[in-house]
Amino acid sequence: MSSNPEGVKRFLPFAIIGVVLAAVIIAVVLMSRTSNTDTTAQQNAANLNTSMPARPIQPGAPNPPVRGNPNATVTLEEFADFQCPACGGLDPGMRRVMKDYGDRVKLIFREFPLPMHKYGFIAARAAEAAGQQGKFWEMHDALYDNQKEWSDSEEPRNQFDAYASRLGLDVQRLRADLERQDLADRIKLDVQRGNSMGVRGTPTVFLNGRELLPGKLVTEDDLRRELDAALAAASK
Repeated sequence: MSSNPEGVKRFLPFAIIGVVLAAVIIAVVLMSRTSNTDTTAQQNAANLNTSMPARPIQPGAPNPPVRGNPNATVTLEEFADFQCPACGGLDPGMRRVMKDYGDRVKLIFREFPLPMHKYGFIAARAAEAAGQQGKFWEMHDALYDNQKEWSDSEEPRNQFDAYASRLGLDVQRLRADLERQDLADRIKLDVQRGNSMGVRGTPTVFLNGRELLPGKLVTEDDLRRELDAALAAASK
């Protein structure tokens, strides 16, 4: 068989072009498959995220302290730290609000001592211990009214004893109850509830389960405005 060099030369460019085109087509097909795979993976991830159940809300300590009307249709739930300056700043306004709105509103107090506050947890225990003698709110008020005094103390238990004495409490019993594990566990249950509700700082206030002004410091004016709106809606 004879060869034809001239014919080979004529068809060589076409052969090269064909090979290049084939390579391009193969590359496009592979890229398309990769893109489809990535898109499917993203869709699956999105479906997984939307199908994940929300974090269940924890119940908190049973029988929490309540101010106002226990049967009110409008409920405030405050998560606070006794050593938190912002909590101390809101407290006088919260007391005025609860006095002015009377039986129309219920306030639930939840313990949420922050790790940054050295005496936050022991102060919460003092309030819970006073609660065992029926005077949680009286100790609550004393702790906020004298926040700087015991916060600056080397041993705040001395101040707690003095407040308990002024409130007519059994001081020796208060000291013993300060060490009770079940009362410490109540505080931890409240913290767990706060965490499950997205609480990240104090004070954080919820109105009928809705956080007021997330990321902002709630003021007395905010409380009154939100309560007025909630009460107006409840009366319709």
